[in-house]
Amino acid sequence: MSESVSRWNSENRKQLDGLLDRTPGQAVFDFDNTLIHGDLGEACMYYIAFQGLVRADLDEFWKEISHPALSQKELDRIRAGWDRNQAYDDMQSHLEWVDDLLGLYDRLLEQAGLEDAYRWSRSLFGNLPERELRNIASYVFQDETRLPIGFEELPSGRRIPRGIRIIPEIHELIQSLLQSGWTVRIITASPEPTIQSVIHHWNLEEAAVRGMRLKRQDDLLLPYIEEPMTYGPGKVQAIRELDSSPIDFAAGDSFTDLDMMRAASMALLIDRGKADLRSVAEQEGFLIQSFAPVEPEGHDDKRPVGH
Repeated sequence: MSESVSRWNSENRKQLDGLLDRTPGQAVFDFDNTLIHGDLGEACMYYIAFQGLVRADLDEFWKEISHPALSQKELDRIRAGWDRNQAYDDMQSHLEWVDDLLGLYDRLLEQAGLEDAYRWSRSLFGNLPERELRNIASYVFQDETRLPIGFEELPSGRRIPRGIRIIPEIHELIQSLLQSGWTVRIITASPEPTIQSVIHHWNLEEAAVRGMRLKRQDDLLLPYIEEPMTYGPGKVQAIRELDSSPIDFAAGDSFTDLDMMRAASMALLIDRGKADLRSVAEQEGFLIQSFAPVEPEGHDDKRPVGH
C-alpha cells in the first residue's frame, strides 16, 4: 500500500502488505463504520422519517412496527399523532412525532438488541419504490459528507448522529486488493439498494454488495426480509451463497461482524472504542486499528434537524 496513507500502525501495515503479496483471494468488508465513519442505513432511515416518507397511512405499517418490547398504548399514541399531523402544517409537531417514532428504534436497540432493531427498520424502508430508496441514499450520502460530524437534537433531547466520511485507509486497501486481482465483497445489514447506490465510490460493482434484502412487488420494496438477514452468522451464510471459496480476509467494526471475521484467515477490527469487542478481537488474533475522522479545513457547515 502507498506510504501516503500513514495512519496504519506498523504491524498492521506489515501484515496487510504481506496479504497483498499472496495469491489473490476473497476479501469481505462490512460497510457502515468500516468503509465509512457513520451509518448510511440509519442516515437514510432518519431522512425517510424526517421527510414524512414512511407509509404510516397503511394499516400494515402499524402492524409491522409492533414488537413485544413496545407497548401497544405507545404505538396507539404515535399513530394518533400521525393522524393529527399528516398535513405537516406544524413543523414542531412533526419533529415531535419523528422523535417518538425514532425512539422506538432506540428502545429496541437497548432492550431487544441490534438484530431486532435492524429487522424492525424494514418497516420504514418498506413500501417505497426501490428507485426512490436509491435516490434517497445517493442524496443522503452526498449531503452527509458535507455536514460536520456530530449530533443534532430532537425535541426530547434524543441526539441524531450527523456526518459521514469515507475512511481513506480502507478505501486505499480496497483499491490495492482490486489491483492485485482480489474478489472484494461488501456484506452489510443496511438495505442492499442503499449501499449499492454509493458503492461506485470504491470502484466496486453493485453485484459486490450483499445487504438486507426486502421482498419486492415489481419495483416496490415490501416490508419483509428475504433470509438470510445479513447479521451475525447470516453474513457468513450470505457470503457462502455468493462464493464457496475461502474467506481470506474480513473487516468489520461490531459484534455483528464477528462470525464473518472468525471465518476469515485474516481479520481486521475497526476499533471504535468498545472495550469488550476489542478484548474479543485480541483473543481471536485479529488486526486492530482505529481511525479518527479527518475533517477538511474550514468545515463548519451547520444544518437544522430534519434538513
